[in-house]
Amino acid sequence: MSTNKRTDVQAPSTVEAIRMASASVLGSTMGLGYPVGSAIGTGSMLEQHSDTVSMNIAPLIFHIRDTVQSSEGLELLAIEWNLERTPGPGVLPEQLIIAGGAEGGVGSHVCILCWEKGVVDPFKIDNYVKVLSKKIGDIERIVINNEMNYELEGLSVIQRFADRLNSVMFVDIIDRRFQGSWDSFQMKKENVDVDVIAKMSIYDDFTILPPSMKISHRQSLDFKLPSTTGDIVEHFKHRVLTPSAIELLTKTVPETGCEILTELNTYAYAMEEADVVEGVIDVLTEFLQRDSITLVDFNSLQNKIDDFVRLFAETVNTLEYLVETHISSGKILNVAGHREALLSDIESNIDKFEGIRHQLAKELVKKFMLSVERESMSNNEIRAWQLRGSLSYAVAYANKVTQYFSKELNQYLVVSAARESFFTALREFRSETITDGMDSTDMMLFEKFYAEVQSQLNASFSKRSYKGVQYSDYIELMDAITREMIDTFKHIDVWNLIGFSDVAEIAKAEIKKKYSTPQSDESLTDIGQAIMDILTEFEITVTEIIPDVADTILSKPLIRKMVDQMKSDGSSLSDVLSNAVESVGEKSNEWNKEALSWVEGFKESVDGTKSEAESLLALLQFVHELLGQAITASSIADRVKIEADRREVIFQTQFRAWEEECREIDTENQSIRQHNQNRDDLLDQATKTFENEMIAYEQANKEYQEKIEQYQERIEEARASETGYTGDLPPPPLEPERPSPLEPRIESIKREHPVEQEKSFPPEPKPEPSLRYYVELRDLIYDKLTEMKERESTMEDTFARRVLRLQAEGLTAISTININIGDGFLEYLMDSRIRSLGRLLPRISRVYLRDPKLSNLLYLVIYEHYNDSMTMSIGSTFLR
Repeated sequence: MSTNKRTDVQAPSTVEAIRMASASVLGSTMGLGYPVGSAIGTGSMLEQHSDTVSMNIAPLIFHIRDTVQSSEGLELLAIEWNLERTPGPGVLPEQLIIAGGAEGGVGSHVCILCWEKGVVDPFKIDNYVKVLSKKIGDIERIVINNEMNYELEGLSVIQRFADRLNSVMFVDIIDRRFQGSWDSFQMKKENVDVDVIAKMSIYDDFTILPPSMKISHRQSLDFKLPSTTGDIVEHFKHRVLTPSAIELLTKTVPETGCEILTELNTYAYAMEEADVVEGVIDVLTEFLQRDSITLVDFNSLQNKIDDFVRLFAETVNTLEYLVETHISSGKILNVAGHREALLSDIESNIDKFEGIRHQLAKELVKKFMLSVERESMSNNEIRAWQLRGSLSYAVAYANKVTQYFSKELNQYLVVSAARESFFTALREFRSETITDGMDSTDMMLFEKFYAEVQSQLNASFSKRSYKGVQYSDYIELMDAITREMIDTFKHIDVWNLIGFSDVAEIAKAEIKKKYSTPQSDESLTDIGQAIMDILTEFEITVTEIIPDVADTILSKPLIRKMVDQMKSDGSSLSDVLSNAVESVGEKSNEWNKEALSWVEGFKESVDGTKSEAESLLALLQFVHELLGQAITASSIADRVKIEADRREVIFQTQFRAWEEECREIDTENQSIRQHNQNRDDLLDQATKTFENEMIAYEQANKEYQEKIEQYQERIEEARASETGYTGDLPPPPLEPERPSPLEPRIESIKREHPVEQEKSFPPEPKPEPSLRYYVELRDLIYDKLTEMKERESTMEDTFARRVLRLQAEGLTAISTININIGDGFLEYLMDSRIRSLGRLLPRISRVYLRDPKLSNLLYLVIYEHYNDSMTMSIGSTFLR
């Protein structure tokens, strides 16, 4: 292993070196809304693709500018990134700055690469951009007043002026015209009141080029009261408050530096160098009679490649003399004529260009003349000495390529062999593991682990390239990568890779799996669609409604309204918060419901003994903490559970009330049944009594009849006697009394004991259909989360074992790997050598914001970097 010194060829002059390490990209939005852009610096390609570069960078800056404006009502003044580089010779930019300003209806911004820190002062460049905006606005008005066709003619006129203004600004940057200002001297950390301090965990991401500093997560967010005396409550009207702004400053802005640098890096190189490399590689593939080789082939071709590189260097040296001779010849020819003259000189000196030298020399001359063709505006004849600048520049780059071509080719083969070996083994692992019927949870976990391992592999290779570390043997490189991968994998936490959307996608997959209609996998049954709609509503709540509620509560208009009301009538923050939220305007029912829950939550948490300023500070902390909890991966599960539980409680309450009512009715019905039973018993008893009485009566009556008959017989006997005297006979038997009728008795009982009707039971309550959907969705998500936690360890063990085997499996495939030495090697050189900005790593330094309503109120955001963390502080001050 060795460290590449990167001994680049010296540029033709110090000014040229500074120019190659500087850039200016101007973007403007015209009064009629049309964009205009211009780019210059860091090599010839940037200017050739001026429109593309400026238009690609503009949205990145507009996003920051518009978010700050919409969330806080502030203007973006400037942003500074310091550019880290690996040690080595050559001039590279040290600072990236963007600044913006609006004037006369035209908004402009400029993105600047500075070869040295402090060359561009943010306040001076901000004022200058305003001047540019006014000039471009004046030109637009002239175009309109002259009734030119705006799209066909006017924009091209404005574009030419923008290019000219940007060129002038670029020269002024090189001349240090924007260095130092009194405002910058005042804007120091010790001169501002710090309101917010945030701490973030960071890591350097080498999976992309240029590498980037990434924010993994926020460790803490602390809001502070100002240390200065004065109206502290009034100070809240001017603080940076909203979650959108905090998220922008803690994550988006730090990471945007790399995105801007990536756009610049695409074209920030000298086309002359790329032309030479492309031509030499074409000759090399013809010389070797192949455009791809294996490592086995490379060992046998090593001597031939070494000969080619030596002959290439000799050819450039000889060709440099011929070019200088031609420049001094004074010939007057057009561009094609000068090319033919140089080719003729090669033929005339064929003894110096034998073998492959001849082909190399002709190819290099053709590439050299491409530079002249790009600069020549016509086919007019020009003197040979007028080509000195272009040709000398091209020859210098040819010499530069000879210095690194052989070393970079060897390194390319080593790196490509190791990389392809690892990724071949990784792809085989994927094909072995992924099956058609694989569970959605397993699939998601596998994809997360696989993507992370793949990303870390790329990062390991890119990190070594960035640091200039070279290996002479691919096995040594694979050993180093494997050791790093094993250590890295130990620290991978899959839950840091799983986001809210992943949980939602798993739930959707399960719903589709269970409720797809037989006709189509995409269409769902009514139940499935209802559950899917509920899931979508929760997604919207978490991704759109909740962030908007948080931003609205802490928005400048609402905070100002609450502060004014608190000061005017002495109301507490809890009271004015409710009124303020209700006065927001037209919002959806879901928004109002969510906002109300936040207000109630704050009322329950706030300490009533706190001062007004402390209560406002507590509100800031409460909203930011609640938002952080509401948008996590498990938040959708928690929200579904809360809603399902709430609906279950409502139904269970209804069911319990129904059961209680039924019990009360049943108790009353038991009394009614007893009463009716008693009535029936009385009726039965009366009937039985009557029947018994009738039996007794009939028996008595029968006896009476018998006695009457006997009595009659005795009377008859007495009368028939001699005397005929009947006076001594006993009196006749008494006739028994007939029982009273049954009907009156029955009627009396019925009157005294009327029949009572039992009360009917109310219908049993049925759960709403939505309850089933919520409960099923809750159970589904929680089952999947539980399943993920259970299978996480299994998947982690599977990958851990595979990582240990990657090198061994990769080595078995090394002999079959073909390495492209044509386009593949060209792209490698473009990234490792020719696009120089790829060796820079942007680290955010400062952000300057301004209140348009109070022009002397400035905000300073300072970033301090440590090993694996970063601290951001936001403060404000009034400039004198």
